Amino acid sequence: MAERTEIEKRVRRLIASDITYRVLQNLGNKGIRNLDKKVTGILEYIVEKEIIGDRVFAEVVYEPEDKKARKISEAISIFKEKHTKYGKILQNLIDEKRKQESNYLIYGLKQGFKLSEEDYVQVMIDLGFEKREASSIYPHVLSISERLKKADEQAERKILIKS
Repeated sequence: MAERTEIEKRVRRLIASDITYRVLQNLGNKGIRNLDKKVTGILEYIVEKEIIGDRVFAEVVYEPEDKKARKISEAISIFKEKHTKYGKILQNLIDEKRKQESNYLIYGLKQGFKLSEEDYVQVMIDLGFEKREASSIYPHVLSISERLKKADEQAERKILIKS
């Protein structure tokens, strides 16, 4: 068998990367959609004033947010040079902030409690893995998450509630 050229090696890696990254992106997008569904389900329990339990917490909080108006900086700079008086007015309008109130679900595990293997395996099953696959892959996902400092089970989490 002929030795692979450098370009062949790179093209092969590109193909493998494309396949792998598309699968991971698809799983990530599916996971994000699942988050939204789970938030909706939790909100229904909160609205019905269900008892949350001793091991977790969940509450809805309302936080004001500032959003800046969008800029088209190049056009504005040209406009301000040509029309100094109106340029200042335009800049003031751009600098104004719009107030918006956003709803968040704050959630997490209470101190002293940990997620189980079953919790993680079910998430993987929700992404489309078979139970056997989910059981074998979840430890690797956790390991990567820990290396990336994303695995703190005790961290308080916050997710925007989509209207």
